Amino acid sequence: MKSYHFRLTPVLKLRKIREETCRTELGKLVAELNRIEDQLNYDRNEILKYYAFYEGTLQREVAASKIQSFPMMIRGKERNIELLINAKDRQEKLIQEKKSELAILKGELKVIEKLKEKDFEEYRKTSMKELDLKIEEQTQLWLNGESAEEEL
Repeated sequence: MKSYHFRLTPVLKLRKIREETCRTELGKLVAELNRIEDQLNYDRNEILKYYAFYEGTLQREVAASKIQSFPMMIRGKERNIELLINAKDRQEKLIQEKKSELAILKGELKVIEKLKEKDFEEYRKTSMKELDLKIEEQTQLWLNGESAEEEL
């Protein structure tokens, strides 16, 4: 009896590789999004620190040139936050696109796997039929052999 061979095995392997690649890319995109969010939180905390430091310096005698630097530092951080928010929005859009691509790839992979299961089930049924026929033949031969011995 021949062994089972699925004719679309190379396609199945390729689909699995494509899905894994897509998952890896999605993971990288999520990691980048987390990095952006961490940077956003850091910059927001820095602004709060600048305000606290600024208020503390106003209670002491400080040169006016040093006080003027705080608004510039705060504007710089706010501008950086705006840029990070834009980058975060772009990153979220990329993640959504990658998730939809991954869903499509999962669907395609599932179709091929279902085909493989169906094909294997058909193979199993035909092989069981062949085995049943062989068993039936052997049984008939055995029964016929016994009856032939009885006749002698």
